[in-house]
Amino acid sequence: MENVLLIINPVSGKQKARRLIYGIVNLLSECGHKTTVFATTKPGDATQLVQKYGGENDRIICCGGDGTLNEVFTGMAAAGIKVPVGYIPTGTTNDLANSLGLASSAKKAMHHALHGNACMLDLGTFNHDKYFSYVASFGAFSNVAYETPQWLKNRLGRASYLFYGISEVGDIKSHRVRIIADGMEIDGDFIYGSVSNSRVIGGLVKLPEDSIRLDDGKFEVMLIKTPRGPIDLHNIVQGLVNQDYVEDSVLFFTAGQLTFVFEDGVPWTVDGEYAGENRKVEIGNLQQRISVFVE
Repeated sequence: MENVLLIINPVSGKQKARRLIYGIVNLLSECGHKTTVFATTKPGDATQLVQKYGGENDRIICCGGDGTLNEVFTGMAAAGIKVPVGYIPTGTTNDLANSLGLASSAKKAMHHALHGNACMLDLGTFNHDKYFSYVASFGAFSNVAYETPQWLKNRLGRASYLFYGISEVGDIKSHRVRIIADGMEIDGDFIYGSVSNSRVIGGLVKLPEDSIRLDDGKFEVMLIKTPRGPIDLHNIVQGLVNQDYVEDSVLFFTAGQLTFVFEDGVPWTVDGEYAGENRKVEIGNLQQRISVFVE
């Protein structure tokens, strides 16, 4: 018998978690586990619950989207908790679940959360007070995840991000930035930058799977240079979707430690959530900090 902390976000995705609560608890009971169940009611709840109760349990199961899982990992890192995590993805994009190869079927996901094999996952630090499991980003479309209304996410799913992203095209800005990545310096003007530990971003942009490991202490860094015009921007976006990157417009490399210095404050997104405007961002890698159950 194990003590299990089950955290559910009832409004993630299309409120799928609401319909799964009984099945999850029933399965845990059949396995003889003692389960403590909490439903989140506001941002930050999952982090506080993990900090308060996570250390008393043998495993934590998160039923929600990328943002809820980020809160769980944040609570574990802040409190020094190292129990394994089961993930039942019910969000809109579920980027980390896709990268880990987790089943989209709720029944299979529940089985993996209880009987799967544990794999190690790097965890990113953001300015020493925030954490991210799969991506930290700035620039074009980075705000789409947290500005898209929940009702639109529930109704259109991944298409809602595309819909909102198109509306942002006219507001794309160029940012002058100096980057130090594992000692290498880069200066330039970029409309977008991401530091990721994932094979897919936003459910639409897929990265080269054969070169990406999620436990190697390295992030995949993507920087998009300021385009020369609308046609150039179209070609860049098309290349990202088709994994045919425009070499003179997109920089792609790996690094474990990064510092970004901007001329002005620039909004950042961490695992789809707003992380404030920052003139300086320091990113670090906690290699193999999280244990997650997979197939």
